[in-house]
Amino acid sequence: MKKKKTVSIRNITALMLIVLLLICTACAKKQDEIKTPDTIQLDFTTQEFSNIPLSLLNDNKIESIVNSTKIDDMVTFGEYIPKEFNEENPEGYTYSYIEISGIRYALSRSLGEAGYDLTKTRLDETDAVYIINEIRGASYGVTIFVMIKEKMPYIISEIDGFAQISDIDGDGKKEVVSAANTVPNTSIYFFDSDKQTVSSVNINEQSSAKYSSYDVTTNTFSLGFGPNQNPVTYDYKMNELLRAE
Repeated sequence: MKKKKTVSIRNITALMLIVLLLICTACAKKQDEIKTPDTIQLDFTTQEFSNIPLSLLNDNKIESIVNSTKIDDMVTFGEYIPKEFNEENPEGYTYSYIEISGIRYALSRSLGEAGYDLTKTRLDETDAVYIINEIRGASYGVTIFVMIKEKMPYIISEIDGFAQISDIDGDGKKEVVSAANTVPNTSIYFFDSDKQTVSSVNINEQSSAKYSSYDVTTNTFSLGFGPNQNPVTYDYKMNELLRAE
């Protein structure tokens, strides 16, 4: 009689262990199944243009001109080696300038090795904007937007990461998409030259995505919400919305 009771207890214990194992497996699966939103509403913040004037670059600051490229009738972009070096400005690095009607202005604080250039675009129907990428560390870059008013150059905005210019919402105006950090961290920027403002949003922060990226060829965003999850593709809609394809 005691033997039968012992066997019965063992069977019940084994059954309980199996049930517990199934519950744990289900919980683990549930944790792996990360919910991905169909739509993501983006909340932009707006700030005024910086309007920081660039400093004059005198001949006594220049050791030699490395190269120069004519951008348009008024603007030339160039790189130079400075006469003095220090720990922040190491020897062998080049620095950039923008020349307007024969007058040179220092454009970057620390550009790194030669090979960068200045581009010109029109973000909306008003003023042209000159854009340069600047290296500030091993994995840290910024994009600087310069506007010229009455032949004077001003930095109107400076954003983290290297920018891609595209009409993401199809309204005929170009926007800026920038990715920063080693794990893709993507932001969208809208420029309004009439109001002198730039509106921005960080997609990772607003969507809780672990990483995000933008594909200029397909004009879509890819968001990953978990380490083992395939990225989800989103389109940007004009009402400040990301919608899954």
